[in-house]
Amino acid sequence: MADGKQVITLKTVLHEIQEAGTEFSLKFRKEDGSISFKARVKKNPSSVKNKAAGFVAPVKKDLPTLQRNMNKSGALMLYDCQAGKTFEAKIRRLVEFNGMIIFHNY
Repeated sequence: MADGKQVITLKTVLHEIQEAGTEFSLKFRKEDGSISFKARVKKNPSSVKNKAAGFVAPVKKDLPTLQRNMNKSGALMLYDCQAGKTFEAKIRRLVEFNGMIIFHNY
């Protein structure tokens, strides 16, 4: 690459995002075409239920099933740790993950 950045595949990015408690940086394109950068992001914790309240966690899905579900919806629900807010990022608009350029290998 001309700018010297490493490249990571989209498949690897989606896999790493699913790791529990993983924080990462993310650069993506918004609908209006502008670029947004979030320095500290993790998958949306609002889906976590309180086990003390009697919640039984569903069986974890395998990676191909998770990828199909995300690709079907086309978006990731994520949590911005610095702003303390959830946000949605379209998978096809992801640009960089932890400083590495995302290779969309469709």
